[in-house]
Formats: sequence, C-alpha cells, structure tokens
Amino acid sequence: MADRNYWVRTEQGRTWGPYTLEALDRLRGQLTEKCEASLDGQNWRPGTDFPELKDLLAPPRKVEKAAPPASAKPRISKAIAEAFGIKDEPVEAPETKAAPPPPKPIAPEPPPVAEKPLELPESGSLADISPVRLYALAALTNASGWLVLELEKGGMLTISFRRGTPEHLGTDDPDLSLLRFLQQRGVVPAAKALEAEEQATKSGQDVVSVLFQMQLIPPADAHKLLGDYARFLLERALMSWRGKFSFEKDAPAPPGAFPLGSKWTLLAESVRRLEVPLLRARLGKRLLRPVVRSGGMSIGKVEELALNAQEARLYASLDGTRTGEELLKSQDTGVTVRLLYLLTELGHLSFAEMTEAKTDPEMEPVNDALNAIVAEPLPPNAERTEAPPAAAKKRELPKTAREMGRHAAPPKRAAAPPVMKSAPPVMQAKTPTPAAVKPAPIARPPPTFAQGPKGESPQAQVKRLSQLLEKLAPADHFEALGMERKSATAAEAKRNFFVLAKELHPDTVTDPALADLKTVKERLFARINEAAQVLGDDKRRKDYEDELEGKKNSVDIARIFAAEENFQRAEIMIKARKYQEGLDLIEKAISMNDQEAEFYAWRGYARFLLAQDRKSAYEDSANDCRKAIKMVDKCLPAHLFLGHMSKVVGELKLAQKCYQKVLELEPKHVEAQRELRLMGKKA
Repeated sequence: MADRNYWVRTEQGRTWGPYTLEALDRLRGQLTEKCEASLDGQNWRPGTDFPELKDLLAPPRKVEKAAPPASAKPRISKAIAEAFGIKDEPVEAPETKAAPPPPKPIAPEPPPVAEKPLELPESGSLADISPVRLYALAALTNASGWLVLELEKGGMLTISFRRGTPEHLGTDDPDLSLLRFLQQRGVVPAAKALEAEEQATKSGQDVVSVLFQMQLIPPADAHKLLGDYARFLLERALMSWRGKFSFEKDAPAPPGAFPLGSKWTLLAESVRRLEVPLLRARLGKRLLRPVVRSGGMSIGKVEELALNAQEARLYASLDGTRTGEELLKSQDTGVTVRLLYLLTELGHLSFAEMTEAKTDPEMEPVNDALNAIVAEPLPPNAERTEAPPAAAKKRELPKTAREMGRHAAPPKRAAAPPVMKSAPPVMQAKTPTPAAVKPAPIARPPPTFAQGPKGESPQAQVKRLSQLLEKLAPADHFEALGMERKSATAAEAKRNFFVLAKELHPDTVTDPALADLKTVKERLFARINEAAQVLGDDKRRKDYEDELEGKKNSVDIARIFAAEENFQRAEIMIKARKYQEGLDLIEKAISMNDQEAEFYAWRGYARFLLAQDRKSAYEDSANDCRKAIKMVDKCLPAHLFLGHMSKVVGELKLAQKCYQKVLELEPKHVEAQRELRLMGKKA
C-alpha cells in the first residue's frame, strides 16, 4: 500500500502524480473531498473511494447560520397591534428592559485596538530595522519619497518610491555604478565606458543620456538593462545591515524613472537571490529555536509575495514543533534560509522563546564548517553562530576529524528523517580518537579537477569552470565529488567536499567586477554541496545507489516543483506583457514536467500574443489549448484562452462556446461573463 502510486485531480482540473502517499502528504490542505483519484492516470474515481486518501482530503467549509431560539416570538409594533385589535401581545419595550446594562462599561475599553499603526520611520539605524523591513513598510503604507541608506563602510544607496513601488535606485559607489554594471555584462567595452564617463563629467549630463548619444546601448534593450541594474542595486541594498537610514517624504523621483514591477513580488524575487551563508549567519542562534507563525502585527499578506510551489509547501508545513535547524535538514537549504529570513523580517514568522536552547551535537561540525567558510567575507554586522562552551568541551574532536567534517552542509531534502540521529550513542560511547571518528583510512587522493594553473586570468577561470559545470551537471554524485562508487565512504565525501569547497566557494571571489566568475562558482558549489549531503550520510547514499540501479521507482518531486516554479514565473511575465520571456519559461517547465495540461494552454496563448500575424499563428496556438483540453477537460485556462484567440480571428461561435464552458466550470468567472456581455449574449 505504501509503494502504490496515485494520481489526484482537483476540481479545477489540475492533475498531480504519480505520487506515493508520503509525497501526497505535501499537498495536504490543497485537496478537498471533491478531488478525483486514479491508480493508472486514466480511470478516475472519487477520492473518497480510497480509504487511505480520506485523511488527506479536507471537507469543504460549511457556513452554518445560527438558528433563532425556539422561544423567540414575532415582534409586533404598537401601531400594528392597535390596527388589528391585538392585545396582550408583548411589545418591544420589555426586551429593551431585559437588555442588561452591565456590559456597557466594557465598550469604552479599546486600548488594545488603538495599537500603533505600522509606518515608515523618518530615520534610524539599520542595525535596528533591516532594509527588507524598511522596504516592506514603504510598500505597505504606499509611501512616496527617497529612502537613503548611508552605509557604515562608506557609500550611499538610494531607493525612490512612488506609492510604495520602487521606481529608481542609485548609488555613489563607483564599483556599483551603471557603467561598471554594463561593463560586467559585456554590453559596453572598458574603453568606451571610460570615454562615456569623461563625456558625462564634461557635459554635466547623466550617464544614461551619454550612453544613448554614443549609441552604446540599443534603445530596444535599454528598458531591460536599466531594470536589471536597478534590481542589482536593490539586492545590494537589502544586504546592507550596518549604517543609518533616512526617508525624505514626497521627494520627487528623477526624470526617466519607471516602476520596476509588483512591489511585493519584486521584494520576494530579490530575497531569493541573496547569498545563503550571509542570511544564515544573520539568523544566527535563532535557528536553534522552533519556528512559529506570528500572532503580532505582520507587514502585508503572505499571498502578495507570490511564493512559488516549494516555498508555499514549506510555509504550510510550519506547525511550531520544528526548529530552524531541523527545517534546514529536511528541506532545501537555500529555499528554507531565504524564506525564513524574509518572513521573519516581515513578521509572518518568529522564533519561539525557549527556556533552555539545546544544541544538536550532530550540527556542531556543520556550524563550524559554515562559520569557517563565511568567516572572511562576512560583513561586520552579521551575527556568527557559535557553539556553546559546554557543547564545545563535551565534544573535542581532533584536528583531523574536524578537517574531515568541516564543510558538511545540512541536507537539502530528505525523503526520510536523517539517520544520524539514530546513532549518537555510538559517537558518545567511545573516546573521541581519530580511530573512532575515522573508521578506515582513505586510499584515494583528494580530487584536483577544480584547481587551475598558477597565474590563471579571471576570464580563463570562467571558461574553465563553465566547462567543468557542464560536465558535473549531468554527472552522478560520485563523479561530482571525484569518488569511486564501489569504495565510497562518508568520510571521503566530507574530505573531498572540503577540498573542492576551498576552490569553488563563491566567497573566494571578492572583486565585484568578477560577477560572472562568482556566478559560475555559486552553481558549482551548489552542485558539490548537493552531492556531499547525499554521500556524506550512509543511509542516504544507500538509497541513492538503489536509485541509480533502478531499484526505487521514485518520483522526481524536486523536478516537478522546479517546473511549477518556472510556470508561475511565466504567468507573471505574460501578464506583464513580456511574452518572449514567459514563453521561454513555459518551455522550460514543459521540459521538466510534460504532464501538466495548464502548461500547454499558457504556451499556446503566449505564442498567439507574441505572433505578429495572429491569424497564421492561430491554428498552432489553438492546438496547444486543444491538447490541454484533451489531457484535462476541466482545464479552465485552455477554454478561456481558446475563446480569446477565437474572438480575435473572428470565430465568434467557437469563442462563445468556450466562454460558456468556462462559466460551467466556474459560474462566477468575471472575465468570461464580461466577454459574453460584450458579444451580446447572456452570461
């Protein structure tokens, strides 16, 4: 029963599967008793027919109206009673007498309601209020003006808000200038950038105007390049935790400013790109406490952040029983750290107070490893996670053992609970000698494929590491860490990870001009980190070997979640009329999961909107929607988009039929009702 796979189809037509019962538990709260289920993906039955699924299917909410008390009698006014000759009937007066006056003194007692409203302060310290919270307060209060961040290390970052939406970002740091950014992107050569800077200084014009005059940036790409630069500065601003801030209310935006996007979505996307080690250090020892939903005043709504599927499931799973470290063990580290940081800063989550915070002994090497990796580039304001002195005395590992486990990061996602907790007595029963921690010597030498020649230029390093990334991306975890599968051990995995991390960790790149090199190293480090998490644990390594041998027919849930994330981003792009970017993301989502009908519906609609000759593109685009309907007849977007496209090309009968089908699926669908009214039909 536990190994059986199920397909689940929601009442809106969305299909999930094939999933095991354990995987379906991730969808708890999204499935109702109206869902259908199948064992083969073809023959569907009501979900309630499967006893093992009943616990996952939530009943639809019922709104019950309180029935009037049986003793209540109809009220008759005095005029009506006299008109009809009714006597001895109770009038309203007795009921007014029966109303007890004692509760009235409670009414003027609303001090809790008169809480101080959330507002953006005029000035303060970034150590007290983080830039993320300042941004959120500006978005919540629809503030207009300039938010100025004066950094402790020097330099200034400014964000111009208009009704809570950022429209322009600027800086006086030459290393973060627009010319340096375009130079890193390869848009403007170094010599031309210097010439543009000199001309701007002489003429007194802004750099953007000079770039247009010199025809260094194409006008068609200018909007995108300036938007990318503004988002680049926003990421730097959100990671500025030391210094002062001030807000100049109603200060006008500079000429040429434009909205950068949806204010809440933009915040969530920017936090997704922040560096995980710095955020983890920022959260510090709070990760040792349980993560709970906040009951206080939070900033905004979680729904406005447009969380992706993985983040939404993580947020829904928070029940207040697991600490931050436990969440990092069982979930994707990057996603978890970023989501915890964002939602704690906005007040949606908090860390519960504990009388005695106990440190997990298995996490001590991990914390040591992270602190060792991030030690040099860590900003002066970040908090470091240090093990308590008592824990350090209790577990004094020899130098060789510490080196062996130094850079072992917590696992990304585990199908089963980590097994390291099942064996702590073995670790504590013996004296911590090298023989106890290191059961057998490692015969193979450490890997050297990440090392480059002496004096290698940054450009050559980018090229070499990009080729290495192409090689390691499709490789298995053993190849990624330079290990032999037959002789692999957890100790060798940790040692090899430590050796490779010294070469590939992104914090080894300190020059802001080498953004491409840092990006390649981030991706390589994530790849070896993922491999070390699996191979560094005996149980997970055994499961992984079974998967390679085909013994486990498991579903790649991470791939499905990644496809869903790309699809949600594509929806945002298409709604923002960025059709080509949205179409590229949908194609990527379909390559990861080709079983989602809704993906094809949106692809067809995006192709139609992107086409210059929509009549010639109609048939191919409509075929995508028809394919979606064939896969799932209740796929509402497919019917809606087919109606829109048919209306544009003059197929009014088909358009009317599609809109009526949409209303069958969702009777209160506003868009379909409006289209039918415009066509002169009854909705």
